[in-house]
Amino acid sequence: MNLPPYLVPPPDGLPWLTLLILAPLIGIVLVGLAGLLKLDDRVARLGAIAWSLVPLGIGLFVWLSLYDPTLAARTAEPTFQVAQQIPWVQAIRVDYTVGVDGISLPMVLLTGIMTPVALATTWRSTQRVKPHLALIFLLEAAMLGYFVSLNFFFWFIFWEFSLVPAYFLIDYWGREQRRPAALTFFVYTVSGSLGLLLLFQFLYLATRFAGIATFDLVTLGRLGQGLPVAGTGLNLEQIIYDYADRGLGLTSVLGPYPLLFSSIAFWAIFVAFAIKLAVWPFHTWLPDTYAEAPTSTSILLSAVMSKMGAYGMLRIMLPLVPNAAQIYAPILAALALIGIVAGAFGALSYVRGDLKRLIAYTSINHMGYVMLAIAAAAAAGATSIDSRAIALNGAVMQMVAHGLSTGALFLLAGALYERAGSYDLGSFGGLRRVWPTFAGLLGFALFANLGLPGLAGFVGEFFIFRGAWATLPVFTLLATIGLLITALALLLMFQNLCNGPLDERLRDVAGPDIRLGSYEALAVGPLLLLLLVLGIYPAPLMSLANAAAIALSNAFMGS
Repeated sequence: MNLPPYLVPPPDGLPWLTLLILAPLIGIVLVGLAGLLKLDDRVARLGAIAWSLVPLGIGLFVWLSLYDPTLAARTAEPTFQVAQQIPWVQAIRVDYTVGVDGISLPMVLLTGIMTPVALATTWRSTQRVKPHLALIFLLEAAMLGYFVSLNFFFWFIFWEFSLVPAYFLIDYWGREQRRPAALTFFVYTVSGSLGLLLLFQFLYLATRFAGIATFDLVTLGRLGQGLPVAGTGLNLEQIIYDYADRGLGLTSVLGPYPLLFSSIAFWAIFVAFAIKLAVWPFHTWLPDTYAEAPTSTSILLSAVMSKMGAYGMLRIMLPLVPNAAQIYAPILAALALIGIVAGAFGALSYVRGDLKRLIAYTSINHMGYVMLAIAAAAAAGATSIDSRAIALNGAVMQMVAHGLSTGALFLLAGALYERAGSYDLGSFGGLRRVWPTFAGLLGFALFANLGLPGLAGFVGEFFIFRGAWATLPVFTLLATIGLLITALALLLMFQNLCNGPLDERLRDVAGPDIRLGSYEALAVGPLLLLLLVLGIYPAPLMSLANAAAIALSNAFMGS
């Protein structure tokens, strides 16, 4: 099948992205064979962790050997590389289409990095170990498929199917309140997806009415941005209006307002992704879910799955309805600001409470910065494309940095629970006296999370604030409150946990400190090293994202 010019196949012609999706599914088969052969759980864990390096290796190979950032930089329009397209259901124009650009490839790499870390946290688990490993592999396959799919049919399958393993991981291996937390998480996300599903059915019928008929996300995005599609000069906003007017007669009821229909499309998309990103006021599911989930799932939920919401806004919302996004950008910025401040104060309220809930609220705060960057990229008022692209580059860096640092924090929280049997910060104190290595690793992850200069979190926040200042100066200024309060919450958490006098009761119940050869050190070490390397030299990631950020920013420069 001949690919359109904006889909670039791999130089060697091999279906690398399909292999990327299939690799975790093969991992499930291997775990199943381990169960049939009645292999020891330790052997199954070692095999699962080793096999989980295969998707990471494929992702690194795609980045280092197949992906050409200079090609993306030479193209003013969105371009997807290592692409594959196979006709699937031609009656409704469904094709299996996969590809990556500078926004999706960092998310693929992040997924590949965090899955072995999540698997490693099951090392001391004794409860249904093999099903636990298999469900983590299934979740990884769904997340990878989501980030590389370019057709709504398959993209939506991966989006929804990621909920299934996540639900069972929380429900079977979580804490005391795991079942209501799992149910709330599932219901919230599915409810938000209904509007998205109905919208894309409408878009398919609208494009069919216009003579195109497509579920292809790239084609729809090009229509939304006014880029040429199959030699036509059609615009998605006009296509939606024409179908609502002449196809359905809705204008007789709602009036002849083209922006009204694109606004409905915008909010249907935004709500679905805002729930996953935990934008205020759609964030209420997150603290319970992160706190009640097992450590492995808390890591994947916070490090990767929350980024699915931001990725959807960048891949679908901004390209499809740029005019509506520009109009409603101040509202998005206001929601981001509330989430930033509310998340910070929520974390502050738990400095003597549940450690996992404190980390969960810092996630709401950090994802608020990503939402602010997206709003800034869409908002009117930028004098050049640079500010929008800088904000989007910051969003990508923040997503990666947050994934690494929050994953490290949840891993260390799990290590604390395994040794002391509690997440209650009020019952600890002076732990650095008995666990100096644990305290050192926790302090490193903490400073990376709060954005200390020299670490990756600072780079992401700096670029977000620099880019957002040009379009949303008031919201950007007020958002600095979140920086201060979050830093205070994290520092007080460390003070209460590691400093001060040691509670003598802990000498009896505390297990051994983290050793350099332990699974915790082997899992958290690479995360902290990456945070340091990207903080000092962020160019590899920034250059990867920059071309895609510029191409996306072009959608707003003419409006």
